[in-house]
Amino acid sequence: MFVNEVEFNKPDARRQALGQNTRAPLVNPQGQAIAYSQTGGMIQPTRHPVQAGEILFRFAAGKTSHARAVTGGWWVAAKEFEKITRFAQAHDIHVAMAARVLCCVPPEWSDMGLMVRVKVNKPILAYRGLGNNVDIQRQGGGYVNMEAYNKTEARRLHQLYIPGLGDYADKTPDQVMPGALTPERFWEITPRQANGGWIYI
Repeated sequence: MFVNEVEFNKPDARRQALGQNTRAPLVNPQGQAIAYSQTGGMIQPTRHPVQAGEILFRFAAGKTSHARAVTGGWWVAAKEFEKITRFAQAHDIHVAMAARVLCCVPPEWSDMGLMVRVKVNKPILAYRGLGNNVDIQRQGGGYVNMEAYNKTEARRLHQLYIPGLGDYADKTPDQVMPGALTPERFWEITPRQANGGWIYI
């Protein structure tokens, strides 16, 4: 039994992995959801068991507390994080900026001011898939378009979406779900590091 199996099997979990906005669906006159707006998310998410002993990384907003940062849904496995660091070194950019490019995270979504590393203590279920393109309207006008270069090996990155972590944010601030993930380290990242090299076209 995976500690988040119930949360993983909820219909909205896969929709969230696909990048669909489940908080503000288009509804019919009876109030039933009939469509969801698409932002980014991943392509063809598949069930992926994350085993005890694995190391995961994620980037959260800089103002997020350490306890809250660990409860976010989007993560990358250690092997994928190595690809992010190699990309950063090859292009002489900060690892946060490399993650922004490879994970398709525009500045409007997150300043990526905090990086988290956790150890998995209990098996947990995730959705795994390649990042999808981003096409969103900017506040004040204009659009942000980010293309996921999945046809290019150096830029192809599988992400993880772990449902249910936020449900435990107020219950176990030192451990998540409970005891499934243990925070190992946090890094603070400046806006210049997380955005160095970013331009709008």
